[in-house]
Amino acid sequence: MGLGIKGLVPPPPKAEASAGLARPSHRRLQWQANPMDQLPMIVESALSPDAERLRSLAELGRMAATVAHEIRNPLAGISANAELLRESLTDPAGVETVDIILTEVDRLGHLVSDLLCYCRERTAERRALDLGWLARTTVELSTSEAEKAGVDLAWEGDGRAVGDQELSRQALLNVVRNAIQACQIGGRVRVAVAETTIRVVDNGRGVPPTVQSRLFEPFVTGRTRGLGLGSTVAKRCQLRQGGDLLLERTGPDGSVFALAWPPTA
Repeated sequence: MGLGIKGLVPPPPKAEASAGLARPSHRRLQWQANPMDQLPMIVESALSPDAERLRSLAELGRMAATVAHEIRNPLAGISANAELLRESLTDPAGVETVDIILTEVDRLGHLVSDLLCYCRERTAERRALDLGWLARTTVELSTSEAEKAGVDLAWEGDGRAVGDQELSRQALLNVVRNAIQACQIGGRVRVAVAETTIRVVDNGRGVPPTVQSRLFEPFVTGRTRGLGLGSTVAKRCQLRQGGDLLLERTGPDGSVFALAWPPTA
């Protein structure tokens, strides 16, 4: 699986020539598990002072990115095979079970994407962005999730800005997904474009007061599920391209998040 990190985990032991097939295989499996066993040690080291702490955090970030990358491919295979299985089923109970599998695989896929985006640094591109197109395509990608949640999702408006298309898509997707998850059945999410800003408006339960001041910090969430990286990643994506993400309003009647980009010249 290739989870080793240079300088952190020793190379796998070589199988003895006299050993059978089962024994080397067992040893390889033991070695493959070792990187995950190192996580507590790295986290503990991250609490030590200054240089050692920075080194440990960097190692932890590289390990997290490697683990996330290794998880992504099996998830894609599980999803594809579950879709094929669903098409062949006629029993409603079986279809429901496969739907649960697909929902959980999709959820894990989003978590992996957030983790990879959080750990990965790259130079942002600065190109012309059609924010109306960005809103429309993001809503189209999120429609299935909204329908499953019983939430009405729509977009409106038009605008132009400058930024990185991939980072913009990741940021808006995360904010829209959070808005859908904040709503109850019968809820509503609107993605409104105006000039260089996209506002995501929902009538959900609002951001808890205990979370508001730390909303964009990593691993902070008001929900019982999830890593708490969605808002953090969205904020980072916007800042990397010279934009920003702000919580404009929140309360028991819903929230308004504003994503802003630099204007065109």
